[in-house]
Amino acid sequence: MDLEEDSLQEHLLNVYDSSSTSTQVLYKLLLDALRSRDFRSFRNTVEHNLRKQPPALNVNYVHPNHSEETCLDIASRNGLTEFVEFLLRKGANPNRVNEAHNRAPIHFATEGGHVDTLAALLAEPTINPNLEAGQQTALHIAVRKKDLACADLLLERGASASIPNSKGLTALHLAAMKTQRDMVELILNKCRQCPDLDSYRDYNHQTTREVIQQKLPRLLLPPRSENREANVHDLKYYLIANDQTNFLRSMELVKMEVLHSAAEDLLEMAAQRDFHEVVVGILEKLKGSLFSVKKAAHVAVEQGNPAILQELLNVEPEVANDLILNACLELGMPGKRGVNNMSDRLQCLRLILKQESVDVRCTDNKGNTPLHYAARAGCREAVTLLLERGSYIGHMNKFNVPPIADIPVCTLSHYFDDCLQTRKERTNEYTIEFNYRCLMPHDVLAEHDKKGRATSEMEVFKYIACNGALKHLLNHPLLSSFLFLKWHRIRHVLYANFAFYVIFYLLLNAYILGMTYDSSANKNETQTVNSSNDAALGSTLRIAWYQNNLLWVFTTMLSLLFIFREIIQFISCPWRYLKNLGNWLEAALLVLTFAVLCDAGPQIGAIVILLSAWELVILISQHPRMTTGIEMFRTVSFNFARFLFPYAFLILAFALAFYTLFKDGDDTSFPDPGRSLFKTVIMLTGEFDANDIPFVSHPVWSHIVFVLFVFLIAIVLFNLLNGLAVSDTAEILCKAELVGLISRIRLIAYIEDVAIGESCRRCFCCGNSCSLRWNPFGLLARKILLFPHYLRDGRISVKPYDCLDVYNNDRHCEKYVRSESMNRDKRWSTLKMDPNIIKQAKRIISEKNQLSDSERIMIALNKLQERLAGMEVALNTVKLAVENNNVDKTVESMDES
Repeated sequence: MDLEEDSLQEHLLNVYDSSSTSTQVLYKLLLDALRSRDFRSFRNTVEHNLRKQPPALNVNYVHPNHSEETCLDIASRNGLTEFVEFLLRKGANPNRVNEAHNRAPIHFATEGGHVDTLAALLAEPTINPNLEAGQQTALHIAVRKKDLACADLLLERGASASIPNSKGLTALHLAAMKTQRDMVELILNKCRQCPDLDSYRDYNHQTTREVIQQKLPRLLLPPRSENREANVHDLKYYLIANDQTNFLRSMELVKMEVLHSAAEDLLEMAAQRDFHEVVVGILEKLKGSLFSVKKAAHVAVEQGNPAILQELLNVEPEVANDLILNACLELGMPGKRGVNNMSDRLQCLRLILKQESVDVRCTDNKGNTPLHYAARAGCREAVTLLLERGSYIGHMNKFNVPPIADIPVCTLSHYFDDCLQTRKERTNEYTIEFNYRCLMPHDVLAEHDKKGRATSEMEVFKYIACNGALKHLLNHPLLSSFLFLKWHRIRHVLYANFAFYVIFYLLLNAYILGMTYDSSANKNETQTVNSSNDAALGSTLRIAWYQNNLLWVFTTMLSLLFIFREIIQFISCPWRYLKNLGNWLEAALLVLTFAVLCDAGPQIGAIVILLSAWELVILISQHPRMTTGIEMFRTVSFNFARFLFPYAFLILAFALAFYTLFKDGDDTSFPDPGRSLFKTVIMLTGEFDANDIPFVSHPVWSHIVFVLFVFLIAIVLFNLLNGLAVSDTAEILCKAELVGLISRIRLIAYIEDVAIGESCRRCFCCGNSCSLRWNPFGLLARKILLFPHYLRDGRISVKPYDCLDVYNNDRHCEKYVRSESMNRDKRWSTLKMDPNIIKQAKRIISEKNQLSDSERIMIALNKLQERLAGMEVALNTVKLAVENNNVDKTVESMDES
């Protein structure tokens, strides 16, 4: 029966693959077998998976629960000796400390009193019997549990009884305090190392010898040792006791090898207690040795101790990358003991940012960057420091929140101003440098260039455009110039698309009009042929028929190209394509176009003419000069419809009232509710035709209703709508530049999303970057993306060829982007920069170099304050002299000075 079960289990194990799901199932099977104490299943599973190449099992795997236990931890805690021996043979680590429980396997076994399990663990050659977990050894636990058997095993394996715990008590001292005579005798007899009875004192300031002599006076103790050699445990004891003097004195007596083995722990303990002299002493003594200061540096950052952090960074500058996230996170933490140490934390961040190798764009498991945490902490200086080092303001974390969401607007504005710099090259010429480093997305630096990946550059602009508190920043020359460059790069693509659609529009409308004319001409032809045989007319109609067929062919071809373009866009970016209402309009236009090509009738033709004209208007609005007018038309139309909607019921009520009052009259304007509603809508425009309305049937009420309609609808409501239109128009004109920039952002973002492609990103790459090699829009993506192919370091320099002080004629005052700031290998052509942007940049730079009125007032007030302080000192001196009757001497001393 057992053989059958073993073969069945072997067969089940063979069907597992190496996927993450199967691996998790495998570890769950192991855990279930361990908890049910099914050693045979546990052994078969482990051995089978360890035989695979590579092994499909990690015997030191930490199970993802709150206990963070390994199989060895569980077996040791439950006293499963057979499991422990097997795991040790398979390579389980007996010295791993479980941080959740502050226990190692020997601590678990000792605490549970599992003597056999502890013996199995101590039989492992690599075991450390003095392993500290939670600043206590297994011998401390044995003493606390009064377990002589476990203590005997530990002492035989070389456990030390002179290691202090977190309270500075050794195991021997603890046994003596608890008056455990047998335990004390066992330690004195079995301990391989002579116990230290005179170095450590408890909270009663008593040494171990004094406690034993007081509570166990008949025990024979070893004599005092005056020249006992200091060890690491002595050093830890002095740190626990906050005794820097004795620590430094003992450290000189410790061997270099011994100090090096515990350097990391000692540095961490010293950093926790802000012992700067101790840290310097350890680093000086171990100068030239290799050891890690990562833990101590983290503690220094958490404690806000820049002096210690500086010493540690001098030893290991590379650790800065591991510290920067923690340093920014600490900026938002409350001060310890109510002390605000923000200045110290800022100084720690400065020290980290001074390291050349620090990466300010690193992220944690939530996708947050250092800039996220600095912005949330509300620390403007830290935000500025990170931005100056090249942080990206638009990186989305896993919650789709960028750092810019928490950065104050004034901080962003000041930083954007600082991104505009000037350089003088000749006497009468200088260049304006635009630094776009804060707009450079992650994963587009030089090391990623060879991979040919593309990353969206418009995410931050879309967020700013949708945020009411930030959108005015789009007018800043730094952002508007970046948008201008991107639009300038793709303008030829837009022009080509516009030209294609214009041809399609003309052919489609010519075909519809031709078919309409041909239909009416056929009727005339039938009547004419029946009456007379006119050969000339028949020839003319045949020419018109051939022309319509030719138009049909060309229109069909362009429609197919139109469909092909839409399909490619949909495949490249399906979700973005479906969210765009303009694409639904194009889809409806194409469907109705083919209906017209299949002789759908004049009604469909009329709809196609209207839809095609509206699509043409949308394409015209893509040009920057036409954006404001089209946006004005769209906004006013939307607000009209929104404002008119609540009053639609009132208009309907008037239509039904007119039908009720005038249906019996001679006028045919209100014969039924439908035509009454149509007539009422027409009357909204002022076309009342009052002379034709029959007021005879109900002369009083019909006049009253008509007058109410004229007053409420034609006068009040219509003028309200006109006022609304004027208000919207004025608001849009005041923000014409901002409206144009937002419209440009939508256009560029859509083209960029289609060019990069969501489907391509899923199929050929990871994260937010996409490989251009397999993208059908790769050429367009290389055209629209500026980083890193064309902007090598995120900067451009604009050099005016004419005098910058003359801007009267913008057409002839052209500004060109210098080729030195571009990647020449990519053949970046010379680009024009918008002259208005250069004007704004010049103005900002000029204002930045001048003191504002408030700054001048503050300087004057500071000077006045200094003078008043000097006068106050002089008056106090005179007052003191008067009180001491030394006026004459004081005056003489003042005259001499």
